[in-house]
Amino acid sequence: MAPSVSFGSLIQYTVLCLLAYILAGAPWLSSIVPGSADGNVAARGRADLNVTLSAEKAQSLVFPEEGLRCEEQGYRVHVFSREPLVLYVEDFLSGGEVEHVVRMSEPNFRPSTVWTQGHERLDPSVRLSEKAPLARDATVKCIEERARTFQGWRPHVFVEKLWAQRYHKDGHYTYHYDWSTATPTAGRVSSFMVYLDANCTGGGTHFPRLQRPRGGEWCRFVECEADGDGDGDGDLVREGTVFKPVRGNAVFWENIGPDGSGYEESWHAGLPVKTGTKMGLNIWSWYQEGYVPQVAKREDDNVKELSGEM
Repeated sequence: MAPSVSFGSLIQYTVLCLLAYILAGAPWLSSIVPGSADGNVAARGRADLNVTLSAEKAQSLVFPEEGLRCEEQGYRVHVFSREPLVLYVEDFLSGGEVEHVVRMSEPNFRPSTVWTQGHERLDPSVRLSEKAPLARDATVKCIEERARTFQGWRPHVFVEKLWAQRYHKDGHYTYHYDWSTATPTAGRVSSFMVYLDANCTGGGTHFPRLQRPRGGEWCRFVECEADGDGDGDGDLVREGTVFKPVRGNAVFWENIGPDGSGYEESWHAGLPVKTGTKMGLNIWSWYQEGYVPQVAKREDDNVKELSGEM
């Protein structure tokens, strides 16, 4: 006669088998839910998704170039703020680089535009300046690479193609965020404002929500009461911080925090030029979580090969 098995023993045996299966890695479950075998999909992040960018966005970015040889530029970095990270960089560009960028920009300037909900338009009340795209010769490529390495080779961060900006008398760019279109997985994570031509009065870069440091050490780079050159009414210095345009120097700031939200302190403006001309170089960096250019290029090549384009 076969031994009888109680209902309670059967349940206990089933539970023990299920526990052993889970501890073994749940191989059957992983075939249904990819990534579940490690028990923590979120901890892996999205870096292995091989994200595909739109053709327009991909064309706006530049990617590390193998074999690029650049001379080191002896710039000096001053920490203005740690949260958000704001750095002032002396001699970010050499004198020769400044002259090269100014010269190559001259024939290509056209009126600057603004974007509102995906639509481009001219609006001098918001932005009164001229802009010029930079051809990617060896000098420009080395400036791009300097901006990328300055940030520590951050994964999935790519420098956007460079644009020069020119402001004549009354030229300005009203208050705005560079991160306004950011999402949790993509956005303009950082900005450089590099000053190319500072033969002007006024035209400072104003961050009204960044507290100006006390002491006179920063007065070489920011407007102080003692300067008598404040950009406010009369000689009053505006609230917050106004960085002076200084040829070859740059201001670097992070736009987006670790949690993916934009820093309110990065609200800034290019103040009106009172006399003369100011030229600047915008260097923006775009974060695209999971985007690997080499993978994207291989996939694009495969598509072209299959379609007979190669």
